[in-house]
Amino acid sequence: MALSFPRTELSALAFFALLPLLHALNRPQKRLSALGCGLITGFVFSMGTLYWVTYTMENYGHVPKILSLFILVLFSLYIASYTGLFAYGVSWMHREGIPLLLGAPSLWVALEYARGYLLTGFPWALFGYTQYKNLLVIQVADITGVYGVSFLLVMINTVFAEVLRSLKDSFSVRGFFSPLLVLMIIVGLTVSYGAYRLHGIHTAEQQSSIRVGVVQGNIEQDQKWDPASRDKILAVYMRLTRRASREKPDLIIWPEASAPFFFMTEKEYQSQFLEFIDDLGIDVLFGSPDYTAMNGDSRFYNSAFLVSPGARLKGRYDKIHLVPFGEYVPFRKALFFIKPITDQIGDITPGKKISLMQTGKGLCGTPICFEVIFPDLVRRFVLEGADFIATLTNDDWFGRSSAPYQHFSMAVFRAVENRVPVVRSANSGISGVIAQDGRIVKQTDIFVEDAFTEDLTLLKMDRTFYTHFGDLFAYFCIAATVLSLCVPLVTRSRGGKTPRAIRPQDSRA
Repeated sequence: MALSFPRTELSALAFFALLPLLHALNRPQKRLSALGCGLITGFVFSMGTLYWVTYTMENYGHVPKILSLFILVLFSLYIASYTGLFAYGVSWMHREGIPLLLGAPSLWVALEYARGYLLTGFPWALFGYTQYKNLLVIQVADITGVYGVSFLLVMINTVFAEVLRSLKDSFSVRGFFSPLLVLMIIVGLTVSYGAYRLHGIHTAEQQSSIRVGVVQGNIEQDQKWDPASRDKILAVYMRLTRRASREKPDLIIWPEASAPFFFMTEKEYQSQFLEFIDDLGIDVLFGSPDYTAMNGDSRFYNSAFLVSPGARLKGRYDKIHLVPFGEYVPFRKALFFIKPITDQIGDITPGKKISLMQTGKGLCGTPICFEVIFPDLVRRFVLEGADFIATLTNDDWFGRSSAPYQHFSMAVFRAVENRVPVVRSANSGISGVIAQDGRIVKQTDIFVEDAFTEDLTLLKMDRTFYTHFGDLFAYFCIAATVLSLCVPLVTRSRGGKTPRAIRPQDSRA
């Protein structure tokens, strides 16, 4: 499972990755043993995909190596608990004779959805993201979101597991071919829909276009807030911005917190910056911290600003979904036993509302960094009227790990789900441009200075089903899961009998 994600990107492994677990769950065993199998699977997967957490804690949180490894293990066990619950649930369904072709994928999606919201939410490395380059398959996300691709992958794994079980136990034509037929129909419909949507996008009428310049400053994290480095950092961004301006863009985008000062309050640097924009003659969208002070209470924000020539502030957005243990500490009082660590973490105030930027060539939504991994939050920008998404981020925290590549892959789905182009400006990479069909138009390397210009084509297209209705597919999966798990209990409580799955030892007997 871990190898099917970026950076190794052996995405074909996703079609078989759950077979060992599903095979283990087919054997006669106690449900607690099934839970253990799921925990082991989830733990190994989490350690393989989230190993970069230790780099971030050691280098930027100044957490000792042993403690950072301990925290990684605890975090991986938390993520593994969802796989453990999946295995427990599949074991239950198997014992109660509930069809797994629908039950297992629905349960998986329900748990992925829960992981995106419980304990502040962490929908990182959802199974569907493995297919971000498989354009035919991922087009269904404009109906189901990324969860529909996860559903399909788990169904494929389940079908293969059922076929292998029928070969091992007692072969029957029905038991062998029925799951394969269902799979062929589902995959056929998914791929056909993908081909249909790709054709529609490629033949859609163009509404307008906006030429966007993207700047990647590659500023080292320990320099970003060093007062002695301010002038140097500004000089880097101004130089790269002038390079991008040669292609006459309508808008130039800087990364998250790229302005190394408080734009709204530090007037000296603000004047210098505004003079630069006046001279440039181009709108600039950039990230900057901000704070307000009222009655002795200071509040800090992680913000994006759009400024146009003539010293006009055209738009502002304050980040809503903050990074836990990065921008604030959830459950701070309950974590009193690690107070020396939590005291070093900032306390940023979340924004209160979605706000769009008027670029002159279309409305722009600006989810900041971590926010782009939340499908429903990005959907709300488009629902409010955004014509394209510009996400500002800083992935320098991750080092040269797989995390920047994992983060970038999630932005592909936000483009497909809402049928809007996505442009990404990252401090150290990956910066890039993604078209409405999920095609990666441009992608930079990591840890290099870069500046480029691309045209974003805005198409005349209706808002997608996903944009209008959100995670309705996930809600259906949750409902299907509840029914699958609860119907046997209700039947039993009324004195009825639930058919149990026939096991190998039963047939021998």
